[in-house]
Amino acid sequence: MGFHLNLKFMRKFIFIAVVLLFTGTSWAQNLPIDFERSDHNFSAFGGAQFTRDKDPLSANNNVGHITNIGVDKFEGVFIDLQNGLQLETAKKIYFSVYHAEGDSFTFQIKLEKNTNGEPDIYVQKTIKNSNWHHDSFDFSKAKVVGTNAVVNGRGRYNRITLFFEPNQLKSGDYYVDDIRDFASKLPPTSSGTMPVYDKLVWSDEFDYAGKPNPMKWHHQVVPPNNGGWFNNEIQHYTDKRDNSFVGDGSMKIVLKKEKFTYDNSTKDYTSARLNSKFAFTYGRIDVRAKLPSGSGVWPAIWTLGTNVGETGNYWGQDAATVGWPACGELDIMESWGQNPRYVSSAVHTKARYGGVEVGGISLPDPYNNYHVYSMVWSPEKIWFFVDDNEIHNYGPEVRTPENWPFSKDQYILLNIAVLSLVDAKFDSSRMEIDYVRVYQKAITTAVNGAPKETGALLYPNPTSDKLFVQGMDRYIAYSILDMNGRILQSGSLSSQADIDVSKLAAGVYQLSLKAGDQLVSSGSNATFRFVKE
Repeated sequence: MGFHLNLKFMRKFIFIAVVLLFTGTSWAQNLPIDFERSDHNFSAFGGAQFTRDKDPLSANNNVGHITNIGVDKFEGVFIDLQNGLQLETAKKIYFSVYHAEGDSFTFQIKLEKNTNGEPDIYVQKTIKNSNWHHDSFDFSKAKVVGTNAVVNGRGRYNRITLFFEPNQLKSGDYYVDDIRDFASKLPPTSSGTMPVYDKLVWSDEFDYAGKPNPMKWHHQVVPPNNGGWFNNEIQHYTDKRDNSFVGDGSMKIVLKKEKFTYDNSTKDYTSARLNSKFAFTYGRIDVRAKLPSGSGVWPAIWTLGTNVGETGNYWGQDAATVGWPACGELDIMESWGQNPRYVSSAVHTKARYGGVEVGGISLPDPYNNYHVYSMVWSPEKIWFFVDDNEIHNYGPEVRTPENWPFSKDQYILLNIAVLSLVDAKFDSSRMEIDYVRVYQKAITTAVNGAPKETGALLYPNPTSDKLFVQGMDRYIAYSILDMNGRILQSGSLSSQADIDVSKLAAGVYQLSLKAGDQLVSSGSNATFRFVKE
């Protein structure tokens, strides 16, 4: 959503279980699959049954439903992929799975029909979760079927087979969704190589009811432009529950025609504008959403630099404030009701006074169907997608502070605005958001200060219980902060230079290393970002 201008868009990605009815040598689908299409079907064998069904926890979502009847130790389902799964470019398969009974169960993914003659391989996990469980299978550490040999999967596999409770005679109902790999659809060579960001570091699955999670979202309600909003928008944003709420597996942002007064200013429309309390530099963001409709209606999924310094936003104002457009803006998805079914993306920088080139696509029905709007942001280039189809990219050959402010943290915004050309008969419309997910790579070098400058390296990253810091002779103290800047843990570094992080919840944190007194004046501090699993 242009801060002063316009545009946003993004692409869709989903973890999903896949398979088409197998008939002889017929081909089925390609990853990703989310069961929203009627041909997203598995073939069942060994007594298992497969149906496309409604999500038991979210009636507006279609999922795959697999039933074991317990008559065969290896009853399951499979799909043949038209393009196959190429393990040379993607080693992981991502998925969502739900077991209604909530007890512990084993889930196995098996890869078959390798085009290079490699053996069938599998990975399995034991899962216990009373809600949807989002996870990945890493085929760089797979087992060969029929042996205990561990191998690094190679080549292309054309069939994916799913087993629940393999090697057991056990009945049960299981649900799958959002199965995908993270093999990049590489753009043409001229536009650079897209990195693969595949570590989920922050998300909201909206699998609760009530107001948007206050630990993750901030309602921006203070008009920053002399009592109004930029772009000649004519709504007030509120934190009222009827303008933003979570239920049935999604968050709803609702634009309504109603008089509302804020700070002695009365408007005829209300809506909601949410800021994420999470910010990041580089990675991939996926937002699965249905859009609102209506002339003058302007929904947006976008990001701004935390140094924007805009009144009322979560990130406030500080010495680093540079304002818009110097802070940079990334429009993942933007749509205008007066141009039905068209969604677009754009990048705003100081280099063009906020103006940019735009990429977009027309969709059959973005109002009643979910699409995934995505962005991949690397140190050199930014790509935008809808449903894994690239619609725009941005990457100046020579990067300057004016055309590339994108080396610092950005935060996520979700909102619906309305413009004065709205139809007089307009009453209300909503944007439904199924999930927001951010992925990054594990970072093993300092955020500020390269290893050669700081003398420090951090490993492993991600970690589960301990962090080890190499080159600590120049540092004596540390602090661990959450992504909102709150100090959670601090202390002095021992000669072993290990830090116990076992009590931290899973998430993304910053480790700040502080130099000894004799070195402080030289500015030899360092900050790392790390992931706690």
